[in-house]
Amino acid sequence: MTNPWHRFVGVSLVVVAIALAACQSGDDDLTPSPAEPSATASSSASTEASTEPSASPTDAGEGEETSVFDLEVGDCFNAESDTIETVLVVDCEQSHTYEAFFLFDHEAGPDAAYPGDEEILEYADTECQPTFEEFVGMDYESSIWYITSVTPSAETWEAGDREIICTLHQQDADGEAIEVSGSAEGAAE
Repeated sequence: MTNPWHRFVGVSLVVVAIALAACQSGDDDLTPSPAEPSATASSSASTEASTEPSASPTDAGEGEETSVFDLEVGDCFNAESDTIETVLVVDCEQSHTYEAFFLFDHEAGPDAAYPGDEEILEYADTECQPTFEEFVGMDYESSIWYITSVTPSAETWEAGDREIICTLHQQDADGEAIEVSGSAEGAAE
């Protein structure tokens, strides 16, 4: 399965501190609530972080409820709503939807104005794509994986949030993220 660059999807989860954006076809936008600083991602899909608590707790099985701001490279997790502050981190061998593969801070200084949803998504896409091949072991266009970014929301940006989390996922024919088992790290698929 190939991932043509023109198939970028704007996915955004509102994660009371997280927003996920995917870099392929489909439009999934994860936008966080304003309870804690949040992050919005891009790469065809974008999720924004929020500073507010998530609307509903995750109960997708075993795992550890974790602040989106505490995610690390290699963490596999589930996010059950479009607005979240926390995610359920699970062992990658368990069923999960997303895996974090790169984290970085936006280059904007502490007094910079929020660049806007489209610009932050584009920025995240630009930074996430080059690290994808190193993590997965295959170029993005040929891979079965889609990029989704967790990016700051306008609210979390004002609180000083500049972190962007590059995540990946698989999706069904309708462009919806699906659950998988196992890590994509080094999978070369």
